[in-house]
Amino acid sequence: MKRTAAEKKNTPVRKSTVVCVTSQLQCERIIRAGRSIANLTDTQLLVVNVSSTDFTSQDGEALEHLFRVSKENDAQMTVLYSNESLKTLTDFIKKSSAVNVVTGMPQQGASVLYKMWDKLGSVSFFTVDADGSFANMSRKRKAAKASVSEPAGN
Repeated sequence: MKRTAAEKKNTPVRKSTVVCVTSQLQCERIIRAGRSIANLTDTQLLVVNVSSTDFTSQDGEALEHLFRVSKENDAQMTVLYSNESLKTLTDFIKKSSAVNVVTGMPQQGASVLYKMWDKLGSVSFFTVDADGSFANMSRKRKAAKASVSEPAGN
């Protein structure tokens, strides 16, 4: 049965948990943590990778592995090609109606993750460490901003 445009408009948009992965085999821990968070928040699980246009065969092998892990965790995986990773990721997250975003740990102070956290203030961000444990960075970020904006003692 075909749905009319009016029926599609009245269909609620399903919220999602978006997992951001790189072209590395060890990113499977991030997908598994994302599955846990999606289950806890009753959201669909989406996995996204933004690759540059200079793709290697090693990247391809890792992505094939991550596609399998995504499928095992009932997630849809998308690979996007862009040299503007921040813009591409934030656009994907917004279009996906994401309420949660799961990533690995930021590696340096200029990480694209810090910029993404600032751009998407209404989204809950979780980071996953090397052993697969995850932490809600949104709460830590809000607490840090609150302490910076509070006036000094009277």
